[in-house]
Amino acid sequence: MKAARWLFLLALLGVAGWLLVAERGPAILVTDALVVPFEGGAAGLVSIDNPGPPDRLVAVSSTATTAVLYVPTDQTSLPIPTGSSALALDAAHIRLGGSFADGTLIPLTLSFAQAGDVTLQARLSDPTTQGGAEEVGLFGLGDICKVGEGEPAPAISLDVTPEPDGWHIDIKAEDFTFSKDLVGLYHVPGVGHGHIYVGGMKLGRLYAPEAHIGALPKGRHEVRVTLNTNDHRAYVVGDTPVTATAVIVVD
Repeated sequence: MKAARWLFLLALLGVAGWLLVAERGPAILVTDALVVPFEGGAAGLVSIDNPGPPDRLVAVSSTATTAVLYVPTDQTSLPIPTGSSALALDAAHIRLGGSFADGTLIPLTLSFAQAGDVTLQARLSDPTTQGGAEEVGLFGLGDICKVGEGEPAPAISLDVTPEPDGWHIDIKAEDFTFSKDLVGLYHVPGVGHGHIYVGGMKLGRLYAPEAHIGALPKGRHEVRVTLNTNDHRAYVVGDTPVTATAVIVVD
């Protein structure tokens, strides 16, 4: 009888644990947490893997310093699509106050609408410069590459079509060649790769003129693609960045 009671209690605890996980929402994995100092502050960066339904990042905090979400759109929260996304220097990220000594581990808590709180330690990375991205209307921190006289002047446009598990992005590029071979190496005019964002979240690099975005939460979401050099600077023609946007509305 005692053994049967223990088995019954364990079964109840198992059900209670499953219900608790269900209430908190799907598991979201947050990895590669870094804090990158720059003049006047620091940026918190993470990779996010969401294997479940779409979610939203609604707040961030730290017990070590002030922490706020830098959201480069008019939204107050960030969409977390099904699949991979990131807080990055050239996208939405965490703005941190203060300065940090070498070797410091900075605690960060990310609060998701469905998945709840995820707390982790971010390691300090090498300092970076602010770059000229914000000056030309691009997201976050980063360098730009102004197209020189006589060089190819890239241009792009986007088409978005729904798919059963998300959205297909078709990119029409002019005077530009997508290439993975020279990524991270020297600049070749008119050659490079793309960066794709949704609602300010970075989804990754593009080495071909198409992309897939997973399921998105309800609301209006801006998709943006920029063209970048092999050494990751954003192409700028005149004073205008080479970028295109489209809007996805999820009811």
